[in-house]
Amino acid sequence: ELVYNHFPNLIRYVEEIGFEGPLVPIKDAEILDPFKKEVSDKVVREFMSFFSGKIGITGSMLYSDKFNDMDFVSLNEDDYETLVDLRKREITSPLTFYKEDEVEGLNKNDFLSLKRNRFLEGIYKNIPYTFKIVKCEDFGVVLGKESFEGVVEIVRSEKPFSLPVKYYTDKGIYLTSFRVRYTELKEGTRIYVNGILLKRDKFLDLDLDIAKEVRVL
Repeated sequence: ELVYNHFPNLIRYVEEIGFEGPLVPIKDAEILDPFKKEVSDKVVREFMSFFSGKIGITGSMLYSDKFNDMDFVSLNEDDYETLVDLRKREITSPLTFYKEDEVEGLNKNDFLSLKRNRFLEGIYKNIPYTFKIVKCEDFGVVLGKESFEGVVEIVRSEKPFSLPVKYYTDKGIYLTSFRVRYTELKEGTRIYVNGILLKRDKFLDLDLDIAKEVRVL
């Protein structure tokens, strides 16, 4: 609302997402490279040392020396297996709590249940961490959209842990998300979604990030 009221000249329709949004010119933006951030904190450095490739720093750690949790980003899908191994060896532990302002789309019980079973989130030496693995994909453009309300079942987890995640369902449509909260969903999971179906030129996309309600059944 702030951007619409004070910077309407930045609003553009983006065919890749099917909605209007603010587009800030690169010349007016400060770009922070997560892979060039110098890390001095001992615990953060220790955690990063478990991974063989390049690990980036995101979240508050990227722009400040003060942080309450650790946020990492990687372009290497093999890092997921490292996260699984760290959990099995009990070097990390599951997250068993959440902040009230984190809950969005999902109800509290589903949100916490998914968080507890997720390897991409956890605790290392009493500090919560989130680990985002990014593997970009061309979703094409949105040709149309319609409301969707119903239950779908995941029959094929095509990209369950790298963002954007992508799950093929029994309805012939895909569930997608760019957020960690919808990662690591298992095949056979039934989900109620009240949202918007994006009719892309490449596939039918039920975007969980813009859904009014998502419920794990």
